[in-house]
Formats: sequence, structure tokens, C-alpha cells
Amino acid sequence: MTIPERIGKYEIRRELGKGAMGTVYEGFDPGIERSVAIKTILAEYLANVECDSAVARFKREAQAGGRLHHPGIVGVYEFGQDEKMAFIVMEFVQGQELRRLMRERGRFEMIDVFEVMKQLLGALDYSHKNGVVHRDIKPANLMVLSGMKIKVMDFGVARIQSSSLTQVGSVVGTPTHIAPEQLLGLPADGRSDLWAAGVILYELLTGRGPFVAETPVAVMHKVMQVDPPPPSSIVPSLPAVFDTVVARALAKKPDERFQSARDFAGALVAAFLKSKPGTAGAKAAGPVEKQAAAEEVPEVPHVTLPPETLAEIESSLVKSIGPLAKHLVRRSVQHARTVEEFNAELAENVPEGSERFDFLKRIERLERSPSASIPPTQVKAPAKSEKTADKPAVAFDAVTLAAAEKRLAQHVGPLAKVLIKRAANDSGDLGELYRKLAEHIDSEHERADFLKGLG
Repeated sequence: MTIPERIGKYEIRRELGKGAMGTVYEGFDPGIERSVAIKTILAEYLANVECDSAVARFKREAQAGGRLHHPGIVGVYEFGQDEKMAFIVMEFVQGQELRRLMRERGRFEMIDVFEVMKQLLGALDYSHKNGVVHRDIKPANLMVLSGMKIKVMDFGVARIQSSSLTQVGSVVGTPTHIAPEQLLGLPADGRSDLWAAGVILYELLTGRGPFVAETPVAVMHKVMQVDPPPPSSIVPSLPAVFDTVVARALAKKPDERFQSARDFAGALVAAFLKSKPGTAGAKAAGPVEKQAAAEEVPEVPHVTLPPETLAEIESSLVKSIGPLAKHLVRRSVQHARTVEEFNAELAENVPEGSERFDFLKRIERLERSPSASIPPTQVKAPAKSEKTADKPAVAFDAVTLAAAEKRLAQHVGPLAKVLIKRAANDSGDLGELYRKLAEHIDSEHERADFLKGLG
């Protein structure tokens, strides 16, 4: 089949790939001058499954994908249809499929395992909260961009591919990433996506799949009936703590798996923390390692921050990555030797763009805070001021403080109670109280809205 010159308003530049039912092209939108990816399903393949109803389902799923706006998800721009095909116009990204990278690398370095899984589970957490279940998570549907940035593809079309359209092109590959309930034809929810994410985690850790077999039927038997070997039995250097995470992710019954992507991500971060040398769950050091450790120079002091400040940072980070924030803040405090290093390490976990900028802008205030030290031995005691006690104390009434706390809680959550108490003790009037509280709100727009309550 020749490449069409145009699909809808889009100029076609080249073919990107071909599947059982259609082709993916690189297109160009001349109106706003941007490249796009266009996935097509040809009418001839829909003829045997009631073309009109199949296209209607395809459109509904495209609309579902179109409402997902997340840096880790390939955006869906438009649905279209003519007498030859139905098509979906998507964000065009430069990268390569994770499947190809897996073939080139084999098993991944642990830092890359963490990066891939953190981003994948973040995207799934977002999509599930927005009512979209992918149902076809696999390495071929994950694009790897420069800097190990991950984008999940085919949100919005995966449900079609797992229903009647899947039957049209019987060659859909071996069902290595399909959860047991999907193979049984039972309703699938977000836990089916988490099963597939567990398969990917197993592949990243070991360099091989958990349900490898010679035929699709044999693969399905393993998925339904056989527990895969623990990752540490394949790669002895892997800490056994990862065996537990994988086993739960690949539980045959959905109720026995992680119940959310955040639960999965939290367990994975905890496993990484436990696998660090010198922590529970890590491999015991041999005589060479012990001798080297004995000869090491004293540990460089790590960054020291007040508990209240760490609580604020954790609250800010929760907005971007959820419960992982607590583990990452604790780890960065132990690793970082300066406030700048601490800030940079945490910022790597926040999506690039305005979200990361706002996060950095907030936590960089720590560098100006007298309570933040770089190591403690290097910080000079602040000079005492004779005028410290001259500032008049203001006794704010309970109604005023309750109203301020209620409004601040909309932006920072339960931390508002602690911040109100501290700001009230340091503020000379209501205006100063609100300005001090506003400093803890990341977004400039939200901060401005908050300050409208002044007076």
C-alpha cells in the first residue's frame, strides 16, 4: 500500500510502523506547524466486526485518552474518520521503544530500573485516577526519550485492542503482559495495568521475561498457573527484597496485588532504600568490602534541616509524586552534603517545566534560612540581636487563625496547622501573618488568590 499524501488536514511525511489493522505515520499539521503521529485503523479490517460500532468505540477511547494531560503520557489531539479509515492524531515524540532498548541492554542498571518504574507508575496513577485503564502496558508501548524520560503510548486505544478489535488481527503477539483476569475475559481495572508493570519490572531487573515459553498457549498457561522464579534466583546480586515486590505485583488474583500505582511505587522505593549497603535486606559484605570499609575516611556530614522544614518540603513533593515523597526526602537528607545538592536531588523527581520550577523556587528558600545548615560543624552561631525581643507580640483571635488555617490547608494540607502556629508567633499584624503563610504556597497564581483573603 502506498503512503497517502494527506490524512485529514495533516500532511503525511513517512511511515513509522505497521500493525495488524493499520499503520502509524508521522504527519505535519500546517495550521500550527507541528509534527504529529497518526495511528490508523483501516475500514477493511473493521468490516467483520460491525464497522460503525467499532469506530464508535475507537472514538470513545480516543476521547478518554484525550483528557489525559501528563508529562509521562503521549497526548491525544484528535479523532478522525473517512471512508477509508479511522485515525487518531497524537503527540509526536523522538525516542525509541523500551522493547528495543531491552533487547540492546539486557538487564538494566538499578538507577535506570528506578527511573523507568517511577515514571511508569506515576503515569498509571494519574490515568487510573482519571478513570482510564490502559489494558495494554508493555515495553512496545513505552517510549524512552533522552535522559531516560518515559512516555506511555496508546492511552485511549488500548481498550479497543483488548475487546473485539483484538480478534480481528489474530497475530497480536504472545500474551506475556496480559493479566490472568484479562485472559479469562473478566473485567479489567487498574490492577491489570499494575500486573503488566510488574512484568516490566521483572524484565528490567533480570533481562528476561517471567513467563517465557515457546507458544502463546504455553505462555498463557504460565500466566494463569505458574509463579515465575524470584528475580534473585536469576541474578544473585539482586537483594531479595525485590523478590517480595515482584511476587505481589504478579499475584494471580487482583485482590492480592498492589491496589494502586502509588502503593506499588512506595513498595519499590522502600525496596531500593533497603537494598543500599549497610541496610536491612542488602547483601552481606565480603571480607574485601569489610576491609575497604574499615579503611575509609570518616563520613562527610550530611545536610541538616529542621523537622518543620523537612515536613514542608515533603508536603510540596507529595503534590507531584505522592507517598514516595517521604522516602525520597529521607534519602536525600542522608546523601546530600549541601542544601544545593539536596534541592537538586529532590527536583529530579518532579516533572520538568513549571512544576519543577515552582518546586525549586520554594525549597531554595532553605539556602536563606538560618535554620538550615550544611554540615552543622561549618555553621556559625548567629549573632544575638539586642532588638529581638523589641518586636511587639500580637495575640490573634481564634476565629482569625482558624479562617487562615482553613484557607492555607487548601494549598498545603494538614501542614497548615503547624505553619499557622509558627507564623502567628512571628507576625506583628494580620498582613505579615498572611504574607508569611503565602511563602509556603508553590504556585504564584494560588499564592495571589490566598493573599486576596488579607484583611
